[in-house]
Amino acid sequence: MSAANDILVDLGQFADADLPLLPAALALARLHDPEAGDQDSEQIQQLADSIRAATFVKPDCQQMAAAMVEVLVERHRFGTGGENGDGLEISGLLREHRAGTDTLCVLWMCAAQAAGFDVEMLAFPMHGLIRLNDALGGRVIVECAEGRILDSAGLRFLHKLDSGPKAELDPAYFQALTPRHLLLRWRQSLKMHHLRNGRLDQALDLVESALLFAPMQAGLWREAGLMRLRLEDLPGAAAALEQFIQREDNALARGRGQQLLAEIRGRMR
Repeated sequence: MSAANDILVDLGQFADADLPLLPAALALARLHDPEAGDQDSEQIQQLADSIRAATFVKPDCQQMAAAMVEVLVERHRFGTGGENGDGLEISGLLREHRAGTDTLCVLWMCAAQAAGFDVEMLAFPMHGLIRLNDALGGRVIVECAEGRILDSAGLRFLHKLDSGPKAELDPAYFQALTPRHLLLRWRQSLKMHHLRNGRLDQALDLVESALLFAPMQAGLWREAGLMRLRLEDLPGAAAALEQFIQREDNALARGRGQQLLAEIRGRMR
């Protein structure tokens, strides 16, 4: 196992809320490029230093948001359009940032945390939104893809664009994701990008990288098993489904998994 694998396996033992985001994100970057993690760590610190330099000593949430938009979007153009500016490239974390806004949110979260800000990623569907909180109880929500600060009307409009004019905001959309669930959402968005483009091997890599830091997620083991089955890796499919069956609480789903596992073992004889 690589050093990055070892780090992620160790982080898999943390509680959801206690998992440190930046080390996990950097380790995931190192899985693709062993040198990327060190480079990204230095560059995220550069971004954090620039963000702090653009704010007062004790910034309010509006100042935090303005500094992050200035540094990440206006200066470095980490967004959904255009190439990065100022020659700064977060090669590991952003190697697939055009695939979805969740990757950008990971960068925003890491930079904000490194700058000392109180920041959360929201469970809002289909968009990467972060919430910055200040010491006086102020809050502001920013869409990472465009660097837009959104009020209630903007959030309703964004949701209706995706889900239709009758769609209403759900309070669950504004729950903060734990670090583990943030990383899982990131892996999921990249996985779907690869599946849409017919890259099953790369989608499987993303699922199995998620299992390193989230080994108790039964559904991931099932996904890994089904993907390996499609790739005709019967031993790998059987091993993954065995893990799924051990962790799945739903009796019906567990029974279906046992049936599929029996069929695979029959084919292996």
